[in-house]
Amino acid sequence: MFGELCVKCKGRLWCGLPKCPILESAKNTIPKIKMSSDSLYGPSPPSVFVGRYGYPNVYAGPLISENERIFGSTKELYGKSLSEILTTTSSLVRASKKINVRKVDKIVEKSQVIAMSEKSVDTEVWVEKFYGGASIDDFFHPTGPRIEPRKIDIVDNPSIPKKVDMVVEEKLKAEIAIRELYRSGYDVDYLQRMMASGVLGKDRKLVPTRWSITAVDDILFKGLIKEVKGFDTINKVEYYKESFMGNEFHIFLIPGTWEYEMLESWLKGALYSPEQNIVSGDYEPYEGRRGYASNITGAYYAARLAIVENLKNRRRQAKALVYREITPEYKLPLGVWVIRESMRHALLKTPIYFENLENALKYAGEKTHLKNWYKRSKILYNLKHQMKLEDFIGQF
Repeated sequence: MFGELCVKCKGRLWCGLPKCPILESAKNTIPKIKMSSDSLYGPSPPSVFVGRYGYPNVYAGPLISENERIFGSTKELYGKSLSEILTTTSSLVRASKKINVRKVDKIVEKSQVIAMSEKSVDTEVWVEKFYGGASIDDFFHPTGPRIEPRKIDIVDNPSIPKKVDMVVEEKLKAEIAIRELYRSGYDVDYLQRMMASGVLGKDRKLVPTRWSITAVDDILFKGLIKEVKGFDTINKVEYYKESFMGNEFHIFLIPGTWEYEMLESWLKGALYSPEQNIVSGDYEPYEGRRGYASNITGAYYAARLAIVENLKNRRRQAKALVYREITPEYKLPLGVWVIRESMRHALLKTPIYFENLENALKYAGEKTHLKNWYKRSKILYNLKHQMKLEDFIGQF
């Protein structure tokens, strides 16, 4: 294909083609659903999906399944096999129609009610038109085909918490509302679908799901990092490792004030790099970054949130370096929840402690496929040039 461009693009069509040939080929692995009637009855997890193509006129609506085996949060998918995940997620039909993000019609209203519900919502949809084909995306989990709904009815009573109802009615700023609900125990998935459905903030509008996922990860991080920067630093290098769905995560927490970096190696044979190994990365200093992490994209923000959650709970501060290797087993994007949950699970483990970073890198080097990945690290470069050479690492 286009080599390094595909790794940077990740299906965003920077190549100029009308569809991503890599993702179109990957869709063939997803179970196909056929509609047997002109209506669909079943639960919404609850979940909604808002597209981004054609913004501000986008396809939006709830996800509905005739399969009773649904999931309420992507946390429930972690640790399952690829076939189990795809069987579950591909049963979700996107009942969406094109609408301006600032317009609220009956379908959007129903979608908003579904988004606010804590529990699954039985829903009936009358189908205007059926569009075959699954949907896959690097940010959101795979889904089944899209239908254009003629009418949507919510059959049972949605379970909307009083706290959520209050936040929505008071029209708090979206950032304040998201942090308030997060502190009250609502998970990231819940907050992301609320933002996507357009029920938060003063200037309300639908937000493409892809954007809402990263926005919530970023908003929560910015709230937590203010606290983390006031804590004492860790006193030893900590190393964590986790593997899931063809991803291998190597996490280094390093004594010192906050810095963060994520590096990715797409190994030859992985989804976007069929012919060569490609390494890319994004970094931020203590003060934070201004622009979007365009090399790593949504995974950068998902991993960063998991790290700062861990540090906040421990009341500690550290520099964080994440190295993710994407192996040839990675053949299908499942969404950035994979990164967030993998990182969370990794950081729940007891780390391996090292007195110095050199030993930690040597130890991790025995477990990584590429041995010189760290040469791309800005954190390691900065440490090398801020410290005496004999106190750090001898070779780069």
